[in-house]
Amino acid sequence: MYYLLRPLERRVRRHLTSEINRQRFDRAKRFVDEAQKRDAGNETALRVRARWLKFLCSRPSVQEEMWPKDVDILRQFATAFGVPSAERRKFVGLSLLGRLWRIWFLEDLSQWPRELVARLTRVTGWEYFERCRQDGTGLILLPVHSKFSYLIAPYLRHRGHAGVAVGSTNDGLEGRGFRTPAAKRFELARQMHAAKQLLARGGLVYNLPDSRQNLDNSRTVEFFGQKRALAAGFAELVLKTGAHVVPIAYRFSARGFFVVEFGAPFHVLGEESTHDERVDSLVAQYANFLRDEWRRYPWNIPLDELQHYCRPPEIDRDAPNERASALRPSEARLGGVDEEFAR
Repeated sequence: MYYLLRPLERRVRRHLTSEINRQRFDRAKRFVDEAQKRDAGNETALRVRARWLKFLCSRPSVQEEMWPKDVDILRQFATAFGVPSAERRKFVGLSLLGRLWRIWFLEDLSQWPRELVARLTRVTGWEYFERCRQDGTGLILLPVHSKFSYLIAPYLRHRGHAGVAVGSTNDGLEGRGFRTPAAKRFELARQMHAAKQLLARGGLVYNLPDSRQNLDNSRTVEFFGQKRALAAGFAELVLKTGAHVVPIAYRFSARGFFVVEFGAPFHVLGEESTHDERVDSLVAQYANFLRDEWRRYPWNIPLDELQHYCRPPEIDRDAPNERASALRPSEARLGGVDEEFAR
């Protein structure tokens, strides 16, 4: 991390306009370095480092020097998404903070015990998770793509809840040696079968419906003035197994800790409704959770997701709601799962 941190510190100091400010900066830097040397891997040291990174990433002159392309993308998104002018500087600074913190965390995570990650994590909605685990029914967790969503599975394993990630991106499949369309279909069908078996035993399954790949079976929803396809495979899995389904988000805080949020369990329409109505209802509930996450915490969304948002055409609000695909394969595909998340 120092190969990124030291040049950043030098740039910040260079732009300070008075000797007293440079002295204050040097004192703060010494405090951070001493905390790191004294308590490396300690919760306090990690939170001190996060606050220091927040200060460094918030300097506009440094943002322009070190990450001009990223800052341009973030500003384009802020304009397209409608981030209020008063909030844009904070949005850019926190987005860059999350990017650096993610790099730092990925580099050092293998050296940190899971207990430390757990201590750094605050939980909301845990009662929803516990309620769904009490009756022995399987549970499908639906994460939102975020900078730190890959920490969800390790966090829950630490608390005694192991699960399996289902669905893979095309890149992930090819990286594991599944090159042909037939091989990919077979692997996805295998994952679906394994998920059904696990859920029947009351197990835990992860799937990310907001993937931009493997959308053969999907629904199109309105997403802040855009059309967005969300994978519907999880809904098919719910209807076939009777599993509970809960959305979940994992995000970082500028104060140096994480927050994991469990949403309320989705309501499943009864059999008096048509199959399509039941699937559409489940996808719509996930879309609501996803919209809320983007609206409240856009700085926690990965840069490539924000950049992609700026590309699609605007939705025709006068046109009827469309489905991204009318296909009904016997083994519905799930949305893609980041290989990093699956690990």
